Amino acid sequence: MELKRFGISILCLLGLIVDVRAELVTLYDGNGLPAAQPWLTFAADTLNGWSQSSVSGGVRLSTDLATRSGYSNYNPLPVPALKNSNFPVLQRSNGFELSFRSTLLMENHSNANRAGYSVILLADDKRGIELGFWQSEIWAQNTDFTHGEGVSIDTTVTRDYRLEVFEDQYRLFEGNNSLLVGTLRTYSSPTIPYGLSNYIFLGDNTTSASATIVQGSIQLRSDLSSVPEPSSILLTSMICLVGIFRRVYTKR
Repeated sequence: MELKRFGISILCLLGLIVDVRAELVTLYDGNGLPAAQPWLTFAADTLNGWSQSSVSGGVRLSTDLATRSGYSNYNPLPVPALKNSNFPVLQRSNGFELSFRSTLLMENHSNANRAGYSVILLADDKRGIELGFWQSEIWAQNTDFTHGEGVSIDTTVTRDYRLEVFEDQYRLFEGNNSLLVGTLRTYSSPTIPYGLSNYIFLGDNTTSASATIVQGSIQLRSDLSSVPEPSSILLTSMICLVGIFRRVYTKR
């Protein structure tokens, strides 16, 4: 009987761990090319003007001014469709978060409203945010695709970013450090890709800028409401441990 109770307590802890991680999907693990893995595809709108190669810690992507290319969860042809039909639904009411490691080695732009490396994250209702990365700044695209709010930061350093969406707000973190906060946008035009649901893109999506970037690992947590606060994790763990010791050492 004690062994059974001990097993139940262990399952209590394991259940907590599974619950915390249940909504986390690794879209790219930082090895090889992203398109070789189940979730992301690579696309470019020119035959030349871009290159991608596997490097230590990720994939090195280079583009010129005339080329748009990058990584997305949608296959672009013949009509846009999810590469993996099991891709999570991104609901703003529950919150979701895109984590990614990147190093912007080079970036040039001929237009102050464009960036050679951009990250787009759209919810199931197509509302979301596009962030542009320069070597010295990260900034948000307004709905008319002009330069919005930004933060000065050296993006040539390898950094681990977290882009969180909840309700009508986005927040960009580096680790636990909040870098940029703002309201979400509805980009009505062009329809592709901004009219797609549950959409993710990382790369160069303009013919007015170029970049060389090392794209590292990419993860998606699709339901922040299922992730307990650290204090509640600790409390639950302590409760489970107390139960274990009571059941093992208390005589019946």
